[in-house]
Amino acid sequence: MFQEKIPSLCSVLVPPTVRGAASFAASIAEGVKVDVLLAQQSGPFTNGVAMFAAAFDTVVLSFLSAQNTLGLALQADLLEQCSLFRIADGPASRASGVPPLRLLAFAAPGDLQMNMPIEFIVHHLNVRLDILYVMPDRPLPALIPDHDVAICVISDSDPGALLHLKSLLANWPRPVLNDPGRVAGGRIEDLTRDGIARLFANSPDIHVPVTVWRTRADIAAFLMAAKPLCALVPDTCWPLLARPVGSHAGRLLERLSGPDELAVYLDSLTAEHFYLSGFVDYRNEDGLYRKHRLALIQGHAYLCHMAVSDHWMIHYLNAGMTESATKRADEAHEMATFDAGFGGRHREALVVVQERLGLDYVILDCAEGPDGRLLLFEVEMAAIIHLLDPVELFAYKQPQMRRIFQAFGEMVEAATGRVLA
Repeated sequence: MFQEKIPSLCSVLVPPTVRGAASFAASIAEGVKVDVLLAQQSGPFTNGVAMFAAAFDTVVLSFLSAQNTLGLALQADLLEQCSLFRIADGPASRASGVPPLRLLAFAAPGDLQMNMPIEFIVHHLNVRLDILYVMPDRPLPALIPDHDVAICVISDSDPGALLHLKSLLANWPRPVLNDPGRVAGGRIEDLTRDGIARLFANSPDIHVPVTVWRTRADIAAFLMAAKPLCALVPDTCWPLLARPVGSHAGRLLERLSGPDELAVYLDSLTAEHFYLSGFVDYRNEDGLYRKHRLALIQGHAYLCHMAVSDHWMIHYLNAGMTESATKRADEAHEMATFDAGFGGRHREALVVVQERLGLDYVILDCAEGPDGRLLLFEVEMAAIIHLLDPVELFAYKQPQMRRIFQAFGEMVEAATGRVLA
């Protein structure tokens, strides 16, 4: 194992400057084709710095167009040569008359679901964002840009990178947000799906369904023995939720009603490791499911969106929010009354979440369970919050999201003592 040293800080070092995901996503939302954006990355290049920048943006566009295999291959080649990049100033920085606050983000290699999509937030703040990719088997660069504050944006999907940073950041020369050394009392492993279930297992105000990590062999042996489900997932009855470890956004997540369906599910996949958890029917009295996405910023909860659906597995994009004025009105009312409503009812539970997680910023996907408790589905660093929804349909989101971005900026301010103009 290499002997790591903290890099030297340089105030004049300028990494390759890239457009990044937030800028490209905004262009795509406005109707610009990905092929047009890709063509802009084809050169010619005047130097290696310009080539690295174009390569970075090509990787991002590959991910945005769901070409993850290509994007990961290109990214691996790029990070062998350059691991530090600067996101071009967003509109807030360009419009400001004062120097931006300097923010360094520690990220891990991977697709857009590996790290907090911090660009979508700082795009609306007077912040200069540098991104430094961390590899478990490679030291950080000897020289990096000076910064006012650093933030770890790596999700639990890469515990190796988090462990790499944990000891290094203990002596970092600048303030650090989301320091992995403070996460869950220093137990980074508790950020996994099964770890979160253990972390809140004894909380009277929070319900996280029992979640276990099981191998393919474990499941096959259970099916062969024909035992009750509690032998595989303690304190759980059918139906069962199953997903491969590492899957996100509901991909390959299934609700299974019995052993036969579990056997078919296992045979349909090649994955070797799975998360299994109990299913909670969280429908409201009108028969609809409502899932809340909250940003928890320094312990204060903000509603980012509420998806309404007649299906238990809700994602905002498949919930029909664009097509239904009734659902949008429901969400707008929830945002307007959140502090006295959902947020007020679960204020004590959210305090417990903040205390046990120890994260300055995190996204929670949750609902109100049938027993009135906070039903916590997911604690996620890499979940996106943004301001890309069509204004003509979601005008009520504009002030709410800007309020959240402002709270993020105030968190950074508090860490540095500077005022973010």
